Amino acid sequence: MQSLFNGASYPVVSWALSPSGAMKVEEIDLLKPYLVLRRLFWAALILVLGGFVRGEEPPWSVPVMGHRLSFPQDHGSHPDFKIEWWYLTGHLESGKTRFGFQATFFRLGQKPEQVPEGESFGVEQIYMAHMGLSAPGSGDFLHEVRLNRGGWDAGGDLNDLDVFNGNWSLKRNSDGSIFLEGSVHSDVTLSLELTPEKDHVIFGEEGISRKGPEGTAASYYITFPRLKTIGQVSLNGKQYEVTGESWMDHEISSSQLDRNQIGWDWTCIQFFDGREIMGYILRTDTGEPSEYSKLVWISEAGELTHQNLESYSWKHEGSWKSGKTGAVYPVSPRIEAIDPATGEQRSFQLIPLMNDQEIVGGPGGVSYWEGACDVIEEASGETVGRAYLEMTGYTESIADKL
Repeated sequence: MQSLFNGASYPVVSWALSPSGAMKVEEIDLLKPYLVLRRLFWAALILVLGGFVRGEEPPWSVPVMGHRLSFPQDHGSHPDFKIEWWYLTGHLESGKTRFGFQATFFRLGQKPEQVPEGESFGVEQIYMAHMGLSAPGSGDFLHEVRLNRGGWDAGGDLNDLDVFNGNWSLKRNSDGSIFLEGSVHSDVTLSLELTPEKDHVIFGEEGISRKGPEGTAASYYITFPRLKTIGQVSLNGKQYEVTGESWMDHEISSSQLDRNQIGWDWTCIQFFDGREIMGYILRTDTGEPSEYSKLVWISEAGELTHQNLESYSWKHEGSWKSGKTGAVYPVSPRIEAIDPATGEQRSFQLIPLMNDQEIVGGPGGVSYWEGACDVIEEASGETVGRAYLEMTGYTESIADKL
Protein backbone atom coordinates (compact mmCIF):
# COMPACT_ATOMS: atom_id res chain seq x y z
CA MET A 1 0.00 0.00 0.00
CA GLN A 2 1.32 3.39 -0.99
CA SER A 3 1.09 5.16 2.35
CA LEU A 4 -0.72 2.66 4.53
CA PHE A 5 1.86 0.98 6.83
CA ASN A 6 4.84 1.87 4.57
CA GLY A 7 6.66 -1.30 5.60
CA ALA A 8 6.88 -0.35 9.28
CA SER A 9 6.02 -2.58 12.22
CA TYR A 10 2.90 -1.72 14.20
CA PRO A 11 3.07 -3.47 17.59
CA VAL A 12 0.33 -3.24 20.17
CA VAL A 13 0.42 -4.52 23.74
CA SER A 14 -2.16 -7.00 24.96
CA TRP A 15 -2.57 -8.25 28.51
CA ALA A 16 -4.46 -11.01 30.28
CA LEU A 17 -4.55 -12.68 33.69
CA SER A 18 -3.00 -16.14 33.91
CA PRO A 19 -4.69 -18.91 35.99
CA SER A 20 -2.31 -18.06 38.84
CA GLY A 21 -3.47 -14.46 38.83
CA ALA A 22 -0.27 -13.06 37.30
CA MET A 23 -0.58 -10.54 34.49
CA LYS A 24 0.67 -11.78 31.12
CA VAL A 25 1.78 -9.05 28.71
CA GLU A 26 2.66 -9.71 25.07
CA GLU A 27 3.36 -7.63 21.98
CA ILE A 28 1.36 -8.29 18.81
CA ASP A 29 2.43 -7.04 15.40
CA LEU A 30 -0.71 -5.83 13.61
CA LEU A 31 1.17 -5.63 10.31
CA LYS A 32 1.92 -9.37 10.05
CA PRO A 33 -1.45 -10.45 8.54
CA TYR A 34 -1.21 -7.61 6.00
CA LEU A 35 2.32 -8.64 4.98
CA VAL A 36 1.19 -12.26 4.53
CA LEU A 37 -1.64 -11.10 2.27
CA ARG A 38 0.66 -8.79 0.38
CA ARG A 39 3.21 -11.54 -0.31
CA LEU A 40 0.43 -13.86 -1.46
CA PHE A 41 -1.09 -11.25 -3.75
CA TRP A 42 2.07 -10.14 -5.56
CA ALA A 43 3.59 -13.62 -5.80
CA ALA A 44 0.39 -14.96 -7.35
CA LEU A 45 -0.05 -11.93 -9.60
CA ILE A 46 3.44 -12.44 -11.03
CA LEU A 47 2.49 -16.01 -11.87
CA VAL A 48 -0.65 -14.74 -13.58
CA LEU A 49 1.20 -12.12 -15.62
CA GLY A 50 3.92 -14.56 -16.55
CA GLY A 51 1.52 -17.25 -17.72
CA PHE A 52 1.41 -20.96 -16.94
CA VAL A 53 4.35 -23.29 -17.34
CA ARG A 54 4.49 -24.49 -20.93
CA GLY A 55 2.86 -27.90 -21.33
CA GLU A 56 1.24 -27.72 -17.90
CA GLU A 57 -2.52 -28.16 -17.58
CA PRO A 58 -3.96 -24.76 -16.57
CA PRO A 59 -5.22 -25.02 -12.97
CA TRP A 60 -7.84 -22.31 -13.61
CA SER A 61 -10.51 -21.67 -16.21
CA VAL A 62 -9.33 -19.75 -19.28
CA PRO A 63 -11.27 -17.72 -21.87
CA VAL A 64 -12.68 -19.82 -24.72
CA MET A 65 -13.15 -18.48 -28.25
CA GLY A 66 -16.79 -18.31 -29.25
CA HIS A 67 -18.11 -18.46 -25.70
CA ARG A 68 -21.20 -16.29 -25.22
CA LEU A 69 -21.23 -14.29 -22.02
CA SER A 70 -24.53 -14.02 -20.16
CA PHE A 71 -25.66 -10.83 -18.45
CA PRO A 72 -26.20 -9.63 -15.79
CA GLN A 73 -24.45 -12.70 -14.32
CA ASP A 74 -21.17 -12.09 -16.13
CA HIS A 75 -20.98 -8.58 -14.69
CA GLY A 76 -20.38 -10.40 -11.39
CA SER A 77 -17.45 -12.35 -9.97
CA HIS A 78 -15.83 -15.43 -11.57
CA PRO A 79 -13.86 -17.28 -8.85
CA ASP A 80 -13.01 -20.15 -11.24
CA PHE A 81 -10.68 -17.69 -13.04
CA LYS A 82 -7.42 -16.64 -11.44
CA ILE A 83 -7.83 -12.88 -11.66
CA GLU A 84 -10.37 -10.26 -12.59
CA TRP A 85 -10.87 -6.58 -12.06
CA TRP A 86 -13.53 -3.91 -12.32
CA TYR A 87 -11.92 -0.63 -13.34
CA LEU A 88 -13.47 2.83 -13.52
CA THR A 89 -12.11 6.19 -14.61
CA GLY A 90 -13.90 9.44 -15.21
CA HIS A 91 -13.81 13.19 -15.70
CA LEU A 92 -16.00 15.25 -13.38
CA GLU A 93 -16.88 18.92 -13.17
CA SER A 94 -18.33 21.19 -10.52
CA GLY A 95 -18.69 24.63 -12.07
CA LYS A 96 -15.18 25.49 -13.28
CA THR A 97 -13.53 22.89 -11.02
CA ARG A 98 -12.36 19.69 -12.71
CA PHE A 99 -11.56 16.30 -11.23
CA GLY A 100 -10.36 12.98 -12.56
CA PHE A 101 -11.03 9.79 -10.62
CA GLN A 102 -9.94 6.17 -10.76
CA ALA A 103 -11.35 3.20 -8.85
CA THR A 104 -10.28 -0.42 -9.34
CA PHE A 105 -11.46 -3.54 -7.52
CA PHE A 106 -9.22 -6.62 -7.99
CA ARG A 107 -9.96 -10.24 -7.13
CA LEU A 108 -7.13 -12.80 -7.09
CA GLY A 109 -7.83 -16.49 -6.51
CA GLN A 110 -5.58 -18.82 -4.54
CA LYS A 111 -5.34 -22.59 -4.79
CA PRO A 112 -5.12 -24.42 -1.43
CA GLU A 113 -1.46 -25.37 -1.97
CA GLN A 114 -0.56 -21.65 -2.28
CA VAL A 115 -1.92 -20.77 1.16
CA PRO A 116 0.66 -20.72 3.99
CA GLU A 117 0.02 -23.03 6.94
CA GLY A 118 -2.02 -21.33 9.62
CA GLU A 119 -3.33 -18.64 7.25
CA SER A 120 -6.36 -20.40 5.78
CA PHE A 121 -9.19 -18.05 6.77
CA GLY A 122 -10.49 -16.11 3.78
CA VAL A 123 -7.39 -16.36 1.61
CA GLU A 124 -8.99 -18.47 -1.14
CA GLN A 125 -9.80 -15.06 -2.62
CA ILE A 126 -7.66 -11.97 -2.03
CA TYR A 127 -9.05 -8.55 -2.86
CA MET A 128 -7.04 -5.42 -3.65
CA ALA A 129 -8.56 -2.04 -4.46
CA HIS A 130 -7.14 1.27 -5.69
CA MET A 131 -8.82 4.67 -5.41
CA GLY A 132 -7.43 7.96 -6.75
CA LEU A 133 -8.53 11.56 -7.28
CA SER A 134 -6.81 14.14 -9.47
CA ALA A 135 -7.59 17.79 -8.68
CA PRO A 136 -5.59 19.88 -11.18
CA GLY A 137 -6.95 23.16 -9.85
CA SER A 138 -5.28 22.65 -6.47
CA GLY A 139 -2.50 20.36 -7.72
CA ASP A 140 -3.65 17.51 -5.45
CA PHE A 141 -3.31 13.87 -6.49
CA LEU A 142 -4.54 11.66 -3.68
CA HIS A 143 -4.71 7.88 -3.73
CA GLU A 144 -5.07 4.84 -1.51
CA VAL A 145 -4.52 1.11 -1.95
CA ARG A 146 -6.32 -1.55 0.10
CA LEU A 147 -5.69 -5.27 0.51
CA ASN A 148 -8.12 -7.64 2.24
CA ARG A 149 -8.89 -11.34 2.31
CA GLY A 150 -12.33 -12.50 1.18
CA GLY A 151 -15.10 -12.63 3.75
CA TRP A 152 -16.17 -9.90 6.12
CA ASP A 153 -13.86 -7.22 4.70
CA ALA A 154 -14.08 -7.86 0.96
CA GLY A 155 -16.02 -9.91 -1.56
CA GLY A 156 -17.95 -10.10 -4.82
CA ASP A 157 -21.37 -11.42 -5.85
CA LEU A 158 -21.58 -14.21 -8.44
CA ASN A 159 -24.86 -13.10 -10.04
CA ASP A 160 -24.32 -9.42 -10.81
CA LEU A 161 -21.88 -6.58 -10.22
CA ASP A 162 -21.60 -6.15 -6.46
CA VAL A 163 -18.04 -5.93 -5.10
CA PHE A 164 -16.70 -4.30 -1.97
CA ASN A 165 -13.44 -3.76 -0.11
CA GLY A 166 -13.97 -2.34 3.34
CA ASN A 167 -16.40 0.56 2.97
CA TRP A 168 -15.61 0.95 -0.74
CA SER A 169 -18.24 -0.58 -2.99
CA LEU A 170 -19.32 -0.89 -6.62
CA LYS A 171 -22.83 -2.17 -7.26
CA ARG A 172 -25.15 -2.45 -10.23
CA ASN A 173 -28.91 -2.01 -9.71
CA SER A 174 -31.62 -3.88 -11.61
CA ASP A 175 -32.31 -0.76 -13.74
CA GLY A 176 -28.69 -0.86 -15.01
CA SER A 177 -27.38 2.08 -13.00
CA ILE A 178 -24.10 1.58 -11.14
CA PHE A 179 -23.17 3.09 -7.78
CA LEU A 180 -19.65 3.77 -6.56
CA GLU A 181 -18.83 4.62 -2.95
CA GLY A 182 -15.19 5.35 -2.15
CA SER A 183 -12.70 7.47 -0.30
CA VAL A 184 -9.02 8.29 -0.02
CA HIS A 185 -7.99 8.19 3.62
CA SER A 186 -9.70 11.12 5.39
CA ASP A 187 -9.05 13.54 2.51
CA VAL A 188 -11.55 12.45 -0.16
CA THR A 189 -14.98 10.86 -0.42
CA LEU A 190 -16.72 9.79 -3.63
CA SER A 191 -20.40 8.97 -4.02
CA LEU A 192 -21.29 8.55 -7.69
CA GLU A 193 -24.19 7.25 -9.77
CA LEU A 194 -23.17 6.01 -13.23
CA THR A 195 -25.77 5.38 -15.94
CA PRO A 196 -24.76 3.73 -19.24
CA GLU A 197 -25.23 6.01 -22.25
CA LYS A 198 -24.27 3.04 -24.43
CA ASP A 199 -24.64 -0.67 -23.85
CA HIS A 200 -21.55 -2.63 -22.89
CA VAL A 201 -19.18 -3.87 -25.60
CA ILE A 202 -16.91 -6.94 -25.65
CA PHE A 203 -13.42 -6.43 -27.07
CA GLY A 204 -11.48 -9.04 -29.03
CA GLU A 205 -11.99 -11.47 -31.84
CA GLU A 206 -14.52 -14.27 -31.30
CA GLY A 207 -15.25 -13.04 -27.79
CA ILE A 208 -11.75 -12.96 -26.28
CA SER A 209 -8.98 -10.37 -26.08
CA ARG A 210 -5.67 -12.01 -26.96
CA LYS A 211 -2.48 -10.68 -25.29
CA GLY A 212 0.00 -13.24 -26.66
CA PRO A 213 0.43 -16.43 -28.73
CA GLU A 214 -0.27 -18.78 -25.84
CA GLY A 215 -3.94 -19.61 -25.50
CA THR A 216 -3.95 -18.72 -21.81
CA ALA A 217 -2.69 -15.14 -22.44
CA ALA A 218 -6.21 -13.80 -22.98
CA SER A 219 -9.21 -12.31 -21.22
CA TYR A 220 -12.92 -11.70 -21.50
CA TYR A 221 -12.91 -7.91 -21.80
CA ILE A 222 -16.25 -6.17 -21.11
CA THR A 223 -16.54 -2.39 -21.23
CA PHE A 224 -19.12 0.32 -20.64
CA PRO A 225 -17.43 3.03 -22.77
CA ARG A 226 -19.59 5.96 -21.71
CA LEU A 227 -21.48 6.38 -18.45
CA LYS A 228 -23.29 9.56 -17.46
CA THR A 229 -22.05 10.37 -13.97
CA ILE A 230 -23.55 12.48 -11.19
CA GLY A 231 -22.87 12.65 -7.49
CA GLN A 232 -20.73 14.19 -4.79
CA VAL A 233 -17.01 14.57 -4.24
CA SER A 234 -15.51 15.95 -1.06
CA LEU A 235 -11.91 17.13 -0.98
CA ASN A 236 -10.23 18.33 2.21
CA GLY A 237 -13.59 18.99 3.84
CA LYS A 238 -15.21 20.86 0.91
CA GLN A 239 -18.21 19.29 -0.81
CA TYR A 240 -18.74 19.43 -4.59
CA GLU A 241 -21.81 18.45 -6.62
CA VAL A 242 -20.34 16.92 -9.77
CA THR A 243 -21.41 15.78 -13.23
CA GLY A 244 -19.39 14.14 -15.96
CA GLU A 245 -18.71 10.94 -17.88
CA SER A 246 -16.96 7.73 -16.90
CA TRP A 247 -15.58 4.53 -18.42
CA MET A 248 -15.74 1.06 -16.90
CA ASP A 249 -13.76 -2.10 -17.78
CA HIS A 250 -14.30 -5.60 -16.44
CA GLU A 251 -11.62 -8.14 -17.36
CA ILE A 252 -11.74 -11.85 -16.52
CA SER A 253 -8.58 -13.89 -17.00
CA SER A 254 -6.14 -16.41 -15.65
CA SER A 255 -3.01 -15.14 -17.44
CA GLN A 256 -2.70 -11.66 -18.92
CA LEU A 257 0.74 -11.26 -20.53
CA ASP A 258 3.08 -13.20 -22.78
CA ARG A 259 6.48 -14.09 -21.30
CA ASN A 260 8.49 -11.37 -23.04
CA GLN A 261 6.10 -8.51 -22.20
CA ILE A 262 7.37 -6.18 -19.47
CA GLY A 263 4.54 -3.66 -19.23
CA TRP A 264 1.93 -1.71 -21.12
CA ASP A 265 0.69 1.74 -22.07
CA TRP A 266 -3.12 1.87 -22.22
CA THR A 267 -5.72 4.54 -22.83
CA CYS A 268 -9.46 5.07 -23.07
CA ILE A 269 -10.57 8.11 -25.09
CA GLN A 270 -14.05 9.63 -25.09
CA PHE A 271 -14.43 11.96 -28.07
CA PHE A 272 -16.87 14.84 -28.01
CA ASP A 273 -18.46 13.45 -31.21
CA GLY A 274 -19.87 10.46 -29.28
CA ARG A 275 -17.24 7.91 -30.30
CA GLU A 276 -14.53 6.26 -28.20
CA ILE A 277 -11.15 4.56 -28.50
CA MET A 278 -9.62 1.84 -26.36
CA GLY A 279 -5.98 1.22 -27.20
CA TYR A 280 -2.78 -0.18 -25.78
CA ILE A 281 0.82 -0.96 -26.55
CA LEU A 282 2.25 -4.11 -24.93
CA ARG A 283 5.96 -3.38 -24.42
CA THR A 284 8.45 -6.23 -24.80
CA ASP A 285 11.97 -6.83 -23.49
CA THR A 286 13.32 -6.17 -27.01
CA GLY A 287 12.06 -2.60 -26.91
CA GLU A 288 9.54 -3.26 -29.69
CA PRO A 289 5.76 -3.34 -29.18
CA SER A 290 4.12 -6.75 -29.19
CA GLU A 291 2.14 -7.70 -32.29
CA TYR A 292 -0.77 -8.31 -29.91
CA SER A 293 -1.07 -4.58 -29.19
CA LYS A 294 -4.50 -3.26 -30.22
CA LEU A 295 -6.55 -0.17 -30.84
CA VAL A 296 -10.35 -0.33 -31.05
CA TRP A 297 -12.73 2.38 -32.26
CA ILE A 298 -16.28 2.39 -30.87
CA SER A 299 -18.90 4.07 -33.04
CA GLU A 300 -21.83 6.09 -31.70
CA ALA A 301 -23.97 2.97 -32.24
CA GLY A 302 -21.51 0.78 -30.31
CA GLU A 303 -19.97 -0.96 -33.33
CA LEU A 304 -16.31 -1.97 -32.97
CA THR A 305 -13.42 -1.55 -35.40
CA HIS A 306 -10.30 -3.44 -34.24
CA GLN A 307 -6.94 -2.22 -35.57
CA ASN A 308 -3.48 -3.73 -35.27
CA LEU A 309 -0.09 -2.01 -35.50
CA GLU A 310 -0.37 -1.74 -39.27
CA SER A 311 -3.22 0.75 -38.80
CA TYR A 312 -2.05 2.79 -35.81
CA SER A 313 1.08 3.91 -33.98
CA TRP A 314 1.84 4.97 -30.43
CA LYS A 315 4.74 7.39 -30.06
CA HIS A 316 6.26 8.08 -26.66
CA GLU A 317 6.43 11.83 -26.14
CA GLY A 318 6.65 14.05 -23.09
CA SER A 319 8.79 13.14 -20.11
CA TRP A 320 8.08 13.38 -16.41
CA LYS A 321 10.40 11.96 -13.75
CA SER A 322 8.89 10.84 -10.47
CA GLY A 323 10.53 12.24 -7.37
CA LYS A 324 9.26 9.23 -5.43
CA THR A 325 10.30 6.25 -7.58
CA GLY A 326 12.72 7.82 -10.07
CA ALA A 327 10.69 6.40 -12.96
CA VAL A 328 10.49 8.42 -16.17
CA TYR A 329 7.04 8.31 -17.77
CA PRO A 330 6.21 9.44 -21.35
CA VAL A 331 3.12 11.33 -20.17
CA SER A 332 2.12 12.93 -23.51
CA PRO A 333 1.95 10.10 -26.06
CA ARG A 334 0.96 10.75 -29.66
CA ILE A 335 -1.43 8.27 -31.25
CA GLU A 336 -1.85 8.09 -35.03
CA ALA A 337 -4.66 5.95 -36.39
CA ILE A 338 -6.93 5.49 -39.40
CA ASP A 339 -10.40 6.83 -38.64
CA PRO A 340 -12.86 4.12 -39.76
CA ALA A 341 -15.56 6.74 -40.39
CA THR A 342 -13.48 8.57 -43.05
CA GLY A 343 -10.60 6.24 -43.90
CA GLU A 344 -8.20 9.11 -43.19
CA GLN A 345 -5.17 9.17 -40.90
CA ARG A 346 -5.63 11.21 -37.72
CA SER A 347 -3.16 12.19 -35.02
CA PHE A 348 -4.00 12.88 -31.38
CA GLN A 349 -1.86 13.82 -28.41
CA LEU A 350 -2.81 13.09 -24.81
CA ILE A 351 -1.99 16.00 -22.50
CA PRO A 352 -2.16 15.21 -18.76
CA LEU A 353 -4.15 17.54 -16.53
CA MET A 354 -1.18 17.29 -14.15
CA ASN A 355 2.10 15.40 -14.43
CA ASP A 356 2.20 13.83 -10.98
CA GLN A 357 -0.49 11.15 -11.18
CA GLU A 358 1.71 8.23 -10.11
CA ILE A 359 0.33 5.58 -7.77
CA VAL A 360 3.25 4.45 -5.61
CA GLY A 361 3.05 0.79 -4.62
CA GLY A 362 5.27 1.00 -1.53
CA PRO A 363 7.49 -1.86 -0.27
CA GLY A 364 6.84 -5.02 -2.29
CA GLY A 365 4.18 -3.33 -4.43
CA VAL A 366 3.94 -2.15 -8.02
CA SER A 367 4.04 1.56 -8.88
CA TYR A 368 2.41 2.90 -12.04
CA TRP A 369 1.10 6.12 -13.63
CA GLU A 370 -2.67 6.51 -13.99
CA GLY A 371 -3.97 9.91 -14.97
CA ALA A 372 -6.59 12.16 -16.50
CA CYS A 373 -5.75 13.77 -19.85
CA ASP A 374 -7.18 16.04 -22.52
CA VAL A 375 -7.09 14.85 -26.15
CA ILE A 376 -5.69 17.34 -28.68
CA GLU A 377 -6.18 16.95 -32.45
CA GLU A 378 -2.81 17.62 -34.06
CA ALA A 379 -4.23 19.07 -37.30
CA SER A 380 -6.42 21.71 -35.63
CA GLY A 381 -4.87 22.07 -32.18
CA GLU A 382 -8.36 21.74 -30.71
CA THR A 383 -9.40 19.68 -27.72
CA VAL A 384 -11.55 16.88 -29.18
CA GLY A 385 -12.03 14.63 -26.18
CA ARG A 386 -10.92 13.43 -22.79
CA ALA A 387 -8.92 10.37 -21.83
CA TYR A 388 -7.35 8.33 -19.09
CA LEU A 389 -3.81 7.02 -19.56
CA GLU A 390 -2.21 4.10 -17.71
CA MET A 391 1.50 3.19 -17.86
CA THR A 392 3.03 0.19 -16.08
CA GLY A 393 6.49 -1.37 -15.97
CA TYR A 394 8.44 1.88 -15.80
CA THR A 395 9.73 1.45 -12.25
CA GLU A 396 11.02 -2.10 -12.65
CA SER A 397 10.45 -5.19 -14.74
CA ILE A 398 8.32 -8.13 -13.70
CA ALA A 399 11.55 -10.17 -13.42
CA ASP A 400 12.71 -7.80 -10.69
CA LYS A 401 9.60 -8.68 -8.67
CA LEU A 402 10.65 -12.32 -8.57
